[in-house]
Amino acid sequence: MKKTILIITACALLFVSCDDFLNEQPQSDLTRRSTDTTELASAYSSLADAQAELNGAYALFKTDIYELENYMVGDVMSDNCYVGGDGVNEEQFDDLAVTAKNSLVEVMWSEYYSLIGSATNVVENVKLMDDSIDDTSKNKIIAEAKFIRAWAYFDVVRLWGAAPMTLELLPSITVDNIDEYYPIMYPARTSAEDIYAQILSDLDDSTIAMLDSKSNGAFEATQGAAYGLKAKVYATMGEKSDRDYQKVVDYCDKVIAQGYKLVDNFDDLWTVDGKFSTESIFELYFTNDSEQHNWAYWVLLSDVSGSIEVTWRRYCTPTQDVIAKFDKANDVRYASTIYWTQVPYDTYYSADNYPLAYKIRQKDNDIILLRLADILLLKAEALVELNEPESAIKIVNEIRTRAHVSTLDESMGTDDARLAVENERQLELLLEGQRWYDLVRNDRMEAVMLTAHDKNGDLRFSKIDSFRRFLPIPQDQIDINERLTQNEGY
Repeated sequence: MKKTILIITACALLFVSCDDFLNEQPQSDLTRRSTDTTELASAYSSLADAQAELNGAYALFKTDIYELENYMVGDVMSDNCYVGGDGVNEEQFDDLAVTAKNSLVEVMWSEYYSLIGSATNVVENVKLMDDSIDDTSKNKIIAEAKFIRAWAYFDVVRLWGAAPMTLELLPSITVDNIDEYYPIMYPARTSAEDIYAQILSDLDDSTIAMLDSKSNGAFEATQGAAYGLKAKVYATMGEKSDRDYQKVVDYCDKVIAQGYKLVDNFDDLWTVDGKFSTESIFELYFTNDSEQHNWAYWVLLSDVSGSIEVTWRRYCTPTQDVIAKFDKANDVRYASTIYWTQVPYDTYYSADNYPLAYKIRQKDNDIILLRLADILLLKAEALVELNEPESAIKIVNEIRTRAHVSTLDESMGTDDARLAVENERQLELLLEGQRWYDLVRNDRMEAVMLTAHDKNGDLRFSKIDSFRRFLPIPQDQIDINERLTQNEGY
C-alpha cells in the first residue's frame, strides 16, 4: 500500500521567523507519517479530513492582518486616518516611512504566507486523494481553497509587487534531496505579472462554477466573492493605460447578477443584527466566544464590551481632511462611521470631543471584506475609464441617494467623473481598509498625499517617493533567504 511521507508546502517555509502570535493559531495536521517512500500521497483519508483543513485555512483570515494591519495600510497610510495609537512601527505607516525592520510588516508577510500555504496544502492534498472519493465534493473544496489562495496573493502582490510564489508540496527533506528542493524551500521573487496570472488561474470559470451561488454575505468562498475579487484584479494589474476595464465591468455585473442588494439603512451594515446582509459578499464571522471575538473592536473603539470606554489611544483616528468632506447635516454615513466621545488624550483633537472609528462596534461584530457598494463603485470607476461618465455617475448617485446626500450632475465630463468616483469611494468605504489601494491603483497616491494635512492644518509631506507605493520585503526574510531581493528604495 502506498504510504504518505511528511508533506509541507514551500510557502510554509517563508515564515520561519514569524511572531509568537502565529503559534496560537489553529495548526493543521497536514500528513500521516511514513518514511519509506518519496511518492507523494494525500494527507487526507476522508472528505471530513479535507473539510477540516479547509476550515483551518478560513480561520487564518481571523488574525492580525484583517483585524489591524488592513486598517494600518488602507486607512492610516492614506489621507483617511492618523495612526491614533502610539509606537514606532505604527507611526512609520502614518509617516510613509516604513522600514524593512518594521515588525508589523513581518507579521503581515508571515500571516499572508501562512494563509497561502494552508490553502495550497488543501488544494494539493485533495488532488492526491483516492479516486474513489466523489469528484464533485473534492472539486468544491479545491475551488474554495483556490479562492483563499487567490485572495491572499492579491494582497501580497498589491503590497510588495514581485514576491515568492510556490504552489508545490515538499517531501521530507534529506541530505539526498536538499539540493533539488532548496530553490522551492527558499524561492526567489516571482514577477507581479506571473502572480496575477496565477490568481486568474485560481479564479478561472471552472473553479468559480464549483462555488456556491449566494445573494447575501458569507464567511465562505462564493461565486459572488470570486467574481468580485476577479473584478478587482483586472482593475489593478498592470499599467493603468493597459488595463481591460471592460472585464472589470463584466465581472462587476456578474457579482450584481448573483442578486445582492444594497441595504436600505446604511447603519444596519455595522450592527451585530446586520450580519450577512444582502449587501455583504465576503464577511469574517465573529462571536462573543473568548476564542472567536473580534480583536479589532479593542484596537479601534473601546476597552470594554457594551459601552464606549477609552483608557488608551485607539488606532485609526479620522483626519480633519476626511471629516471635512462629509455633508455632516445629511450624510447618514458620517454618524455611522465616526463616533465622537471623551477620551483621556488630546493627540489630534480636544480630549472632550474626539473622533473614533465606528464600523466595528462590538466584539462580536463581523468584518466585511467585500460588499456590493464597493463593487458598484468599482464598476463606476471602470466606466469612467471606458469614457462613459454618465453611466458612472448614475451609480455614484445610487450610493449617494442611500446616504441621503444630494445627487451629482450626470452630464459632467470624464475628469470630473473620475474624481467624483474617487471621492465617493473614500466616504462610502472609510475605515474599511480600501483608500490606500484606491490611490495606488489609480496612480493618485503621490498627488493626494501631498495635499494631506496634519492636525494643525499644515501640509504633512513636501515630497513622497514613488517607491512608497510598495512595502519593503521584511529584512528578517532576506536574512534567511539569500535568493530574496529588496524592493527599490528600501
